[in-house]
Amino acid sequence: MTILKSLSVLCLLAFSAIIVLIFYATPVLSAPIVQVSPTCGPADPGFNIVINANGFGPNSNVNWKLIDSHNGIPLYGYFQTNNTGGFNDVTFADDLKADNYKMAFGTDSNNDNKFDAGAPIVFANITIPCH
Repeated sequence: MTILKSLSVLCLLAFSAIIVLIFYATPVLSAPIVQVSPTCGPADPGFNIVINANGFGPNSNVNWKLIDSHNGIPLYGYFQTNNTGGFNDVTFADDLKADNYKMAFGTDSNNDNKFDAGAPIVFANITIPCH
């Protein structure tokens, strides 16, 4: 009976350790969340896009790219995250052709306009003009 009790305690400890690891690892492994507003606008004269993001690394560089349906990148830039890995900022979209765009966001620690290898990349859709 002592061996059975010891195995039960060992299983309970192992299960508890797994739950703790899942609880603490989930925020690290989850993808950042990015919301853009508005999701459409006029090509001329252009429009402001408000970006609210969370879940990136604290105090990190986030590269963004506006990608057209032919994989061209007419606009790109950077935002600096705060100490919790988020930012709320505005960019101006202008001189764009009518198209369905994807706005990609990813960490770029050395500002080389390339997303860091292995870093999550998240997308938001932008349509020009509004339908």
